[in-house]
Parts: sequence; structure tokens; C-alpha cells
Amino acid sequence: MNKADVIDESQVAVTGNFTLTANLPNGKNFSVSGYLYSGESVESINDRVDILHDVVDRQRTRAEIPELEAKRDQIVTAMGQMKDVMASLDKKATTEGKKLTSQEKLTLENMQRSMIKAKEDIEKGEKAIKDAKLKAGMKA
Repeated sequence: MNKADVIDESQVAVTGNFTLTANLPNGKNFSVSGYLYSGESVESINDRVDILHDVVDRQRTRAEIPELEAKRDQIVTAMGQMKDVMASLDKKATTEGKKLTSQEKLTLENMQRSMIKAKEDIEKGEKAIKDAKLKAGMKA
């Protein structure tokens, strides 16, 4: 924006307005509004809209962080439950000397694969949380 483009809003007529809105997690919305002034250049309007767009994007990113953290925490909880089931099946087979049923063997195999996928998902989630915090200007 050039110095000549700076508008003294108290000295000019408002010729229009604009609103930028973002849909946030949990059904929340965030809006910012601005006015268009008589004699204002398109460059000046675009500069102000760009600034407000950045504000909206930051607020959307900040609102997504708790969702990302909750998703990661659900995966961690599920992993704990899978570990408990796997330990119980392992105890049955090794300590108690009992033979696992075909269904129990299949469950064990599926859980082992699921644990690998869960670990990958946690790593991706941690990275997404860190990236979102950095993008929002928060401590990672």
C-alpha cells in the first residue's frame, strides 16, 4: 500500500463492505468484516482483505489443534487397549500353556498390523499438531 493510498476513514464515505467467514471445528464460525471507502484503490482493498484472510486462516488453524490432539489421544488409548488384549493372548499361550483358537490367532495378527498403523498415525498426528502450532504462531 502506498502512502497516498492510506485512507482517513473518518473523512470519506463508505461505499460497501465485505466479510470473510471460516467454519471451524465443532460447528463454530469466525468472521471478520471491513468496509470499502470512496476513492480507495483496488490495491488498498486487496491489501486489507489479504491481512484479514491471514487472520481467518490463523484462527481456523488454532481451532483445529484441539481436534488433532483429541484424534491423537484416541489412537494412543486404542493402542493401550490393543496392548492389553495382546498381552492377555500372549499370557494364555506362553504362561498358561493353552493353545490359541484360530480366531484368537487372527485377532493377534490383526492387532499387530493395527499397532504398526497406529504408530504411523501418531507420528503423522504429532507432525500435524506441530505444524499447526507453528502456523498459528504458538509454541510447538
